[in-house]
Amino acid sequence: MQFLYALGPADELPDAPDPAILSLLLESARDKSTRARARAVVHLQQGREKILTGLPPLLLNLEELDPADGADEMSRDLKSWSEEEEKLRDYLHGLRHELNGNKDVTRLRESMEGANRSNRAALSAATRLSATNPHFPALQQLHDEALALREQIAPVSERLSLALGDDLTTLPELKSVARAETDLAHTTSRIESYYHDLRRHLADIDRKLAVVVDRVDRSILRLGTYELLFDDEVPTAVAINEAIELARAFGTTESPGFVNGVLDRVTRNG
Repeated sequence: MQFLYALGPADELPDAPDPAILSLLLESARDKSTRARARAVVHLQQGREKILTGLPPLLLNLEELDPADGADEMSRDLKSWSEEEEKLRDYLHGLRHELNGNKDVTRLRESMEGANRSNRAALSAATRLSATNPHFPALQQLHDEALALREQIAPVSERLSLALGDDLTTLPELKSVARAETDLAHTTSRIESYYHDLRRHLADIDRKLAVVVDRVDRSILRLGTYELLFDDEVPTAVAINEAIELARAFGTTESPGFVNGVLDRVTRNG
């Protein structure tokens, strides 16, 4: 109906749905997917903070060493890793807080985008750290401890990357996200198919409706007539009742009776 409302009486539907209107129609399905993904992210990152409690002591020990021994490079990478993990912790906290509160999808998406950035940056810093080759025993010991932390955190980081990616078949925890994405794709396909079928038959529909001046009534009748004459999946009674309900919701006080009368005539005349 949103697509038809924007048209004048003699206008044709564009070749493709208006992206802004399509986005509005898909908002509910997209929001469902966002919330499912946010819940999966929080679940898959349980235990990450506990693993990374070992980072601050390593930083303190590095700061006590002589920079001339080569501690500066390790310290820089370890500090970068720690800072990104702190940012990631804050993003995950924001996700948990929002999921337990308003579940605002804009904030959820922002937090997931931030978590994704910090996760990548943390992995990059940890990789740089692992590539260093300290020669002094004290540095070598700290380096080994940092590598052990990286080995523990790597699977958790990988799970976060998967949860925020497109491959939703790897982890069982992502089944709800996969279902939501499938529903979104199905809804998108259904709307686009409906739109193109409606566009193909619109001229025939308008000839049967003759002149209907009111924009809302015209939009409702176009939809109703399409479903009555060209959509075999919608029963006649359902098509008429849905059109009447739309007329009650969006039309004037006279709209329900008018829509009912026109569609009844369309049904009888074919």
